[in-house]
Amino acid sequence: MVVNIGRLKMAGEPLSLELAISNRDLALGPSVCTLNRPARAQVRLAVAGDAVRVAGAVKANLEVSCSRCLKPVDWSVNKEFDLEYHPDPVVNREGEEIELEFGDLTVGFYRNEQLDVGASVGEQIVLEIPMKPVCKESCEGLCDQCGQDLNEGSCSCSRRPLDPRLARLAELKLKMNRKQ
Repeated sequence: MVVNIGRLKMAGEPLSLELAISNRDLALGPSVCTLNRPARAQVRLAVAGDAVRVAGAVKANLEVSCSRCLKPVDWSVNKEFDLEYHPDPVVNREGEEIELEFGDLTVGFYRNEQLDVGASVGEQIVLEIPMKPVCKESCEGLCDQCGQDLNEGSCSCSRRPLDPRLARLAELKLKMNRKQ
């Protein structure tokens, strides 16, 4: 949902919205995640000068793929957010650099007096998806030779000898797996 900031300024009071975010709104492929049902968000927009504060909460139920065995995993998102948006900085010529200050790293930008609130909420959902989701911590994953799901049983593949140049990495992997 796109909000006209000019109209919001003229209204002079905050705007409260209830949004339903669909898979199409997230614009992610099913290999990343799928919403089990539309996500629900309650959002409040308030204007102070040129700054727009977008605060609210979003709830979503997602299906992501286990990064080890590729089975579907249910993932819930229940997140509150408080974001600030400013007008996009004016660039006078192509390739011109604009210096950002530290505080600018936590600020979003809108352009042409338009702010896509749906995209802002969708971004909050995407930020909650783990980089490597797993169905369970003890997931064995797939055989790198034949693709057998090692959670369902072992395979008869022979393990290839490790390239000696990668021996240090294999040791590191073993250490990391023991810590988990």
